[in-house]
Formats: sequence, C-alpha cells, structure tokens
Amino acid sequence: MPVVEMHYSRKRFLVALGGALAALGAILVALYMGGVALAVPLGGIGGFRIQADRVELQGFSLTPRVGDNSQREVSPAVRNQARTATIYGLVVSKRIPIPEAIPGAGGRTFVVELSGNEQPVEIQGLIQDATYLQAGSFSASGLELDEAPPSKRQSWEQSFYQLAPEVVLTDLDSMNNYQFANSISIPGLRINVRLE
Repeated sequence: MPVVEMHYSRKRFLVALGGALAALGAILVALYMGGVALAVPLGGIGGFRIQADRVELQGFSLTPRVGDNSQREVSPAVRNQARTATIYGLVVSKRIPIPEAIPGAGGRTFVVELSGNEQPVEIQGLIQDATYLQAGSFSASGLELDEAPPSKRQSWEQSFYQLAPEVVLTDLDSMNNYQFANSISIPGLRINVRLE
C-alpha cells in the first residue's frame, strides 16, 4: 500500500489561520460590545450541542423535517420554532476534530463554548433543527398534537405537528444541525475555546 504524504506551506497556513481568527475576533467583539446578534445561523462541521437550565417558549411549533447537513445529504430532525424564547443557563458548544496532519494539534478536538451570565438569554424568531433532545421536564399550555388531513397539507412535513402557545423545558440537552434567530441578546457573553 503506497504511503501518502501531505505537504503544506506553513506560511500560507498561518496566514489563513490568522485571517480566520481575526474575522472570528471581530465578530466576537461586535457581539460583546452590542450584546445583540441579528440573523445568527449556527452550523458547519457536524452538529452542535445546546444545554440550558430552563427554556420558556412562546408560540411553539414542532414538525418533522428531513434535510441535509454537513455530515449527510439526508438527515432526519425535528424542527422547533418559537415566536420568542427565554433561556436560563444557556451553554452552546461545538466540537471540531482536527486532522492528524496539523502539527501539534492533530488528532485532538477544538472545542468552542458560548455562554452567558445569570441573566436570561432573549431570542426572537427561533428556528432549530434538532436530532436529539432530552429534558428533565416538559410542560405546555394548550398543547395540540395532530396531523393535517391530506387535503389540507402543503407538504409531507405537515403530516404531524405539535402546537402550543407556551412551553417550558427544564434541564435541556439537545444536539442540533441548524439554528436561526431573528435576534438574540446574550447578557455577559463568554466564549471559551480549548483543545481536548
């Protein structure tokens, strides 16, 4: 079996890495200074994890979804949507494996963790595709579980749905492919980056 060697220009790698880190730094400074991010999509390499002590959702809906992500062309998920969300103890983390060929860090995992302080995170217009979701408790007011009759469906995704004016989850732990918010406010934003 032939041995494949990977060669790269250290100078080009460092310039590209420096540019990417500078762009990330500019985004983080803008978030820190303003405390509000508009139209924030999260995604990329693999999924990301969301943990929270308590989540309060207003105008909640849940529907099935099949779409692509960075790992597969066909990936089942549930799409959670909420008009507003108030989240206590939010921690969002992303784990990115580093290729073996990167000197000094190859084979390790790059971890980015975003969190706030004790004040709640406020989100307007939340859309989230979750592949796994677990909660210590779930409560809803006026929960409706149903399926639209075939004559009223605009797509197969309406074959099953859950609707509720208000939902509360505690001890949330979820894996997600995608998340979008029209606006998000994270008081006391903290970013922790580390290698594992």
